[in-house]
Amino acid sequence: MDKSRYIRQTLLDRIGESGQEKLLNTCIAIVGCGGLGSIAAPYLAGAGVGHIILIDGDVPDISNLHRQVLFFEEITQKTKSSLLADHIKKLNSDIQVTVQNHMISKSNISDLLANADLVLECTDNIQAKYLVNDYCHINRIPVSYGAIYKYDGYVSFFENIDSNSIHLRDIFPIPNDDLPTCSEVGVLGTLAGLIGILQANEAIKYITKAGEPLIGRLLSYDILTNNQMKLKLKKSYGADVSEVYNSSNYSLLTVCDIPEIDLHEVILNRDKYRLISILEDKEHKNIDTEVIREPLSALVFDKWNYTTDKIHVFYCMSGKRSDDLVRRLITNGKTNVYSLKGGLKGFQQ
Repeated sequence: MDKSRYIRQTLLDRIGESGQEKLLNTCIAIVGCGGLGSIAAPYLAGAGVGHIILIDGDVPDISNLHRQVLFFEEITQKTKSSLLADHIKKLNSDIQVTVQNHMISKSNISDLLANADLVLECTDNIQAKYLVNDYCHINRIPVSYGAIYKYDGYVSFFENIDSNSIHLRDIFPIPNDDLPTCSEVGVLGTLAGLIGILQANEAIKYITKAGEPLIGRLLSYDILTNNQMKLKLKKSYGADVSEVYNSSNYSLLTVCDIPEIDLHEVILNRDKYRLISILEDKEHKNIDTEVIREPLSALVFDKWNYTTDKIHVFYCMSGKRSDDLVRRLITNGKTNVYSLKGGLKGFQQ
């Protein structure tokens, strides 16, 4: 252990060198590297968490930069998890950082979280939150939970030491898929910073035993008034989480979650994009001379010439078929794939 690096922590009587050793020997997985995860990760790296796993298959978008402040304006093919890894490796070169360029799903969660001693749930997808919650509860992995909505933030810590441990379903038994996303109702960027830091703090407290984590409590924070409430939670979910997990499909991508891009942006940076028409022969129209033809009816996933040298943008007539295709590609681990917003009809208007 580099004592000079962590001296400001080891001087603290509730952490000391023994607490620092615990941090160095811990593996934390951060699921979602956007507004919450990108803020939490540098603090965990700076604190000396020995191994950090970054899980996110999405790339930054300019509409999110007000809260994802570690990313930049230039268009990139690198995922949020890769960009975040570059940052924290420079911050602390002594720790191990693993990049997982995937959106988490039921088919890959056991592989992605195999080495995790603790998980930070930092996604903005309601189904992903329940997937992570259920898997970690079944497998006894502690979770530092965070969520943001407009001006309100929420933090809790699910210890998951046994089947009687309080978890997300004790607060909200079933996912509310009708709850609007940040892309629909907005969110104040500074709220993401506060909640992400609180999630990192909960993890550090739990690992070092330096404080009192929010086990069995839900902290709510109103950023406009600075009003805070700590709600005491009780065990209320009676169903077998294993049965729920085994019977659930966790449809992680809703329409709002599918990466879309405007044609104007594609044209402005044409050399960065591979524009692909999935329209059938009778309906196909070229947007320009560089368009690639991949009719949806003939597209075979394992034979498709997928490369990562450019960002793939698919288009159909209205955007619906390309949305569905991108959803399937992301679920199967593909990155740098987008649907053209509005499809060919949007181009013709």
